[in-house]
This record gives sequence, structure tokens and C-alpha cells, in this order.
Amino acid sequence: MAAPTTAVTKTGTSGALRGAAQLIFRSVPFPTEPGLRVFGTPDHSSPVFVTCNFDHTVRQVSQVLERMGLDCYLLVAPTGGVNVWCASAGGHFGVDEVEAAIKLSGIDKLVDHHRLVLPRLAAPGVDPKEVRSRTGWRVVFGPIEIDDLPAWLDESFPRLVADVVEFPVRRRVEMGVGAGLWPAGLLGIPGALVAGWKAGLLILGLSYLLSVLFALAYPRLPLAPGLPQALPLGGLLGAGGAAGAWAAADGLFATVFWGVSLALMGVLIGLDFPSWSPTDVCKQQLLCFLYPATLAPPGFLPVVDEDTCIAGCDICVKVCPKGALSLKDDNQMATLLAPDDCLSCFACVQQCPVDAIG
Repeated sequence: MAAPTTAVTKTGTSGALRGAAQLIFRSVPFPTEPGLRVFGTPDHSSPVFVTCNFDHTVRQVSQVLERMGLDCYLLVAPTGGVNVWCASAGGHFGVDEVEAAIKLSGIDKLVDHHRLVLPRLAAPGVDPKEVRSRTGWRVVFGPIEIDDLPAWLDESFPRLVADVVEFPVRRRVEMGVGAGLWPAGLLGIPGALVAGWKAGLLILGLSYLLSVLFALAYPRLPLAPGLPQALPLGGLLGAGGAAGAWAAADGLFATVFWGVSLALMGVLIGLDFPSWSPTDVCKQQLLCFLYPATLAPPGFLPVVDEDTCIAGCDICVKVCPKGALSLKDDNQMATLLAPDDCLSCFACVQQCPVDAIG
């Protein structure tokens, strides 16, 4: 694990080219230097925020903090250049990374309090009890969306408030462009070698177009994420590609080529896309294969031990990113009210103060 820098640096802005590259290559780690960022002229009572060292995320957080004109510190934890959601679910944003950011930045010499504000989607990986035991710092989770940070600071800080993850159109389009990288690369290059550069470019363009279209339709599809969506999509696209080439009288080779290429394209897009979605990221098997350190197995559902659970404690209810947990009316014990909405993200397990959820 790379050690964060101890230097206190000012954040800068990046150009459109850098942002475009990170949009297309979202699946590739884009690390920025871990360490301490300073905003304004903070003093010993100023808030301390923590985020991952995925460059795109750091730039987004920095822009919001700069726009607010807030005097504060930002600790960039060494998460391998992976975004908050995937890093926490995949075991790359946990207590070790938070402890490293604290100790190697020297933040304890800059503030009198011991309170860290972490992104909400780090909850699956960061155990506040362990952080406090090892460092003496208290963890507070802010809102899911960084754009909601100003309102949370004004109205709720440092209280934990219920927040639900969403997947709006703008975010789905961004994810679709990123998800198109895999079929574009895996099929475009071989396609160019087999059928010429025009075919390769056409596959590349179709990959991104179909990826965005799939992203737009994704929340409304009746089938479960993963193979149940990928196989029908591949079958439909493959049949359409073969039928189109045959109708154009391009010959047997073109019919087979476009049928196989589009079928594989559909399977790749449909199979990979759940790993991009914050509404399914922990439920599907591909992410767990790519990230073997994932905290919860696919399909994990939390079970509450009522003998241990504290009546009226709603930490797990508030920290659940889909609102799947609630308190029972009769005894005020936590329960999984909506299992279909559970993401198997493990956040409730990590955040339960008495380890009543397993």
C-alpha cells in the first residue's frame, strides 16, 4: 500500500481532455497522490473530510469544497485509484486506508477535534468502531452525493441522516460510456484484424452506442442483472446483426461475423454493466470475481439478532443505501423490510454498534 504524502498541497483543476479520458476508462484505476489537501485557511476546529484517491472523485469533491468557500482539510486515502463505492465494496477502502491517511498526513497536529467525515458509500468497508479503537478518531458519514454536502453541513452535521442511492439519467449515460470500453476493446481490435479497420471502427462505435442505450433502459428491464439480462441481449443483437448482414447480401462470412460480434457485444455489455450500477453493484457475481476481497458474498441478506439489537437504534436503517431496513412498530428492533431492495453491500453489518447484524 502506497503511503500518502505528508505535504500540504492546494488542489488544482484538470482539463476537459483529462475528464473525457476518465469517463471512457472508468474501469481503469486513475490514482491521484494520496495525502492532505488544504482549502481556505482552516484552523484547529475546521472539519476534516476523507475520500478515495480516484482522481475523478478527488476533483469532484475539491470543486464542491472550493465552491463552498469552506475552510477545511481533505484527506485522500490510498485506495489504489479506485472510486469510493468499488473500493469499499472490494476491500480497498477500509480501516487500514483510513488509519494510513490519518497517521501519515499529520492531521492530528492540525486540529483539536478527532472527527472524520467520510463519504456515505464508504460504509461497507469502514468499521467506525475499529477506526476509533486504532486511531482515536470518530467516523461520521456524510451524504451519498457530494452535491448534497453543503445542505448536510448546514442542517445535519455531524448527525447521520437517511440517504438513498439513486441512478439518474446523467449518471447512467456516464456509466454507459465507460462500460462500452470492454466490448470496444475486446471486439474492436480483433474485428479490425479479421474484417478490416472499417469493421473495427464500426464495432467500436456500436459498442459505445449500445452501452449508452442499455444504460438508459437498465432500470426498467424486467430481468435480473447479470446473465439473465446478458444472454437475451446477446441473442437479440446477434440475430439482428446476422439478419442485417444477410439482408444486405454481404455473404456468409459477413453474416457469421456480425452475428457473432454483436452477440458477444450484447453479452459483454449486459454482464458487465451491473458492476457499474450503484443499485446492483454488490449483488452480481462478476464484481465478486474481479474483487475477491469483497466483504459480502453475492446475494447476502442481513439477519438481525434481536437479543443483541438495541431497541430504537436506527443506525443500520439510516446507513442502508436503498432503505431496505426499518424498525418494527412493536419492539423498535431493526428488520430487513424490503429484501428485494437490499444490495448485499454489508454497510449495515459494518455500522451496527453492537454487532447484532450478520
